[in-house]
Amino acid sequence: MAVSAREPCSYNRLLQEDVSTCLPPKKLFHYSHVYQVLICTACRYAIQPGAITRHLKEIHRMRLDQRRPYTLYTSNLKLKKPEEVIAPRHQDFPLPYLPLEEGWCCKAPGCNYLCVSRKRMESHWPAKHGCKGGPDHGWSSAPLQTFFRGNMLRYFTGPAVRNLMSGLTSSADQASNAGPSELANPAASSPYSLKLREKYRLDPIDSLMLDHYFLSSYKTLLDKNTEKVWLSAMANLAEEHVFLFRGILACTALHMAHLYPMQSQAYILRACVHQESALPLFRHALEHPTEHNCDAIVTFAHLLVVYSFASDLENSNSSLLLVESSGAGHRQNLVLPQWLHFFRTGCVMLMSVWDRIESGPVSLLVTSYETELEIATGNLPYLDYFLSIIPQDKSWSEQSIVIYRHAATALAKAFAYLEQTKDDLHVSTWNILGLWPVRLEDGFFELLSSTHPGALILLAYYCVILKHMEECWYFGGRPAKLIASIAAVLPLKWHPFIQEAVSRVANPI
Repeated sequence: MAVSAREPCSYNRLLQEDVSTCLPPKKLFHYSHVYQVLICTACRYAIQPGAITRHLKEIHRMRLDQRRPYTLYTSNLKLKKPEEVIAPRHQDFPLPYLPLEEGWCCKAPGCNYLCVSRKRMESHWPAKHGCKGGPDHGWSSAPLQTFFRGNMLRYFTGPAVRNLMSGLTSSADQASNAGPSELANPAASSPYSLKLREKYRLDPIDSLMLDHYFLSSYKTLLDKNTEKVWLSAMANLAEEHVFLFRGILACTALHMAHLYPMQSQAYILRACVHQESALPLFRHALEHPTEHNCDAIVTFAHLLVVYSFASDLENSNSSLLLVESSGAGHRQNLVLPQWLHFFRTGCVMLMSVWDRIESGPVSLLVTSYETELEIATGNLPYLDYFLSIIPQDKSWSEQSIVIYRHAATALAKAFAYLEQTKDDLHVSTWNILGLWPVRLEDGFFELLSSTHPGALILLAYYCVILKHMEECWYFGGRPAKLIASIAAVLPLKWHPFIQEAVSRVANPI
């Protein structure tokens, strides 16, 4: 949503936005930087560069004024024509937001013909290869995707993975009666998932989700240094610790709900069941850390971040650091969510095994949110502005001013760090979360809990930093949601101080 210079209170539009009927540009359109295509997440196919306006008008029935933010967003994107788009790499398959279709792949040497119709494949063989083929030697089944539709339809496939959409039913009885052979192809499964499937005796749907984690979901969690953690280390730890195994399934179910909206409710239900099963076991382990379970505790805490973000994107009123307490009969205050409490105090709770964690298989997860901010304090972005907000009428206590100054300096350093690392292609979720909230003293969160205006203003500017995470499937739209929550509790006289933050959150980075 673009912020108009004529509308100084445009953050009110964020509060009034009905995401169920009007998706913002970055949620309706997914831009693939790798393949330079624009995918409509509602229609689930790529839009040709010259057809965006027509698509919005004819498919989504948008008026001219409604289309303007979308065309403004897409005008800055580098898009390839259909004939210029290369087939995706095998390791990227399946691509998110595009449906998977059951199809056929020609097995003739040097022939890569793909189609979804068996009749087309039967016609292909005599026309191209001069003889009659068959499913036993001429072609094999394959999951297919395509970027474009119509005359520009061109299928692609990946390794021999099963169709992740198959087998899901609306009936739990039907799902429980479906045999594993109907839902899973063990030959196509990762060796990691085969090992875990044997140990936990999974039903067909959980087997499907487990394979999806090791084929796809794990890639959405890693950065350039942590692939082994989310793959091999995760598999080994999940075999030993059931709470971590359940956490994997819970997060993967939410990932699949995101990718496949038609089955989202079934996946969300699965996610809730697994997370509710995992949490008591995780809390018990956290209260009794040992060298045996400490790595699993740290890894589950990272999954807890993903689950917390993904599970409340649409349905919860909580937004990152603004989580309502549930004290009956009392005014609901804002408190720290469980994941942030762990990341701020984890080294204390796990003090007895911290040396073991720092030298163990998941040590990179710990260091990823302990980024060293070697920033000179001479010229920090926004610091002068943040300090100028402090009122001169002594309406803020001396203690709150000290806390505010410390938090403002830390936030300015976070902005400076991002400016220094802007050419880094992958700043991870854990880096972003470790830049500011993990570093703050407890007093700041007490100010935040009491809706102190200074704390809320700084949090609004932290939303600008959070924009760097918006490409994550579990984080899309959250900066706008968080700043809307802030505006809802911030007294009106302070609203002008967050106007620039609102503008930066509403526009592309």
